[in-house]
Amino acid sequence: MLRIHFTSKDLARVTLGYNSSLPVSEAVMSLQALRRGSGPKFSAWRHHLAGKQLPARVSLLGSLVPASGWAPDFLTPGPEHASPITGAFDVIRATPRRRLSAELRRLSSHHRLPAWTHLLADGDREALDTVTDTLAAYYDVAVTPYSDRMRAVLDADHAWRVHTMARLGVGAVLAGLHPQVRWEEPVLELAGFAGQGQVDFHLEGRGLLLSAHIFCGSRPRALLNEVGTPVLVYAPVWNLQSDSLVAAPTDTQPRASTALAALLGRTRAAALEALASPAGHNTKQLAERLAISPASASEHVAALRAAGLVTSLRHANMVRHTATTLGKNLISTAT
Repeated sequence: MLRIHFTSKDLARVTLGYNSSLPVSEAVMSLQALRRGSGPKFSAWRHHLAGKQLPARVSLLGSLVPASGWAPDFLTPGPEHASPITGAFDVIRATPRRRLSAELRRLSSHHRLPAWTHLLADGDREALDTVTDTLAAYYDVAVTPYSDRMRAVLDADHAWRVHTMARLGVGAVLAGLHPQVRWEEPVLELAGFAGQGQVDFHLEGRGLLLSAHIFCGSRPRALLNEVGTPVLVYAPVWNLQSDSLVAAPTDTQPRASTALAALLGRTRAAALEALASPAGHNTKQLAERLAISPASASEHVAALRAAGLVTSLRHANMVRHTATTLGKNLISTAT
């Protein structure tokens, strides 16, 4: 069991992570999901990826990223440099030799590493550049084409957590991260996440960043060390209403010419505008806002979803509808 200890200062510094561009850690976690190769959750994503040309040296990443468990932290830069836009790959390229050596030594205690990783552990710049270039190329294939669908899920989860924090406080957010997470102020307990025995980690005023990741897996991951911001990565509660969380890549979505045909009529346009809010609406809320019947609201949502303008996300018995990037772009173009 892992026990994370909070002070009052830490509780005031609990934040909900959000990046406009998906972090590089999604690529690292997706590689683990790809290597595990089982379960229905990402089956359509794996099937689509099988038809793509993966980077020639992707096996190098496989040597560093096990199918489950810990992967070297230098491959997943901190929140201030998490995404390609904020320079994540430059940060990886600049990883100091001391850190490379320490993290590869830790990895080797659990997995046998190939001979070439000795060069990496010694700080060889060419080896580090090769790993970084391969990870960047893999990110472009495995994450970028699916970013709109993934972003829709993360947006909905972020809105839900913000709403929960505003109404019920930070404790309710911490307690709702996972069924095996227990919040007993001032300690957050993660049962079964730290192997055998009990591990206690004191935040000591640094706070905690809560970061939703699509490929996190079913259990939260604690990224804790003595420097930087402690991070707790968790899976979003929302799921796309489809056979897979990332069933359709961004580049296959319909364009505005198709969408305009689906938007004839003021009511449907009003529905799209209403669903462009960050939190979206469920069918009943949308019906009340537009002063129409739930059945009519459901028909409008179905048409908008078929046009690629709306995404429907499910959590337990609740379905929430939000506008996609294409839908929001269409609204922006029309106004």
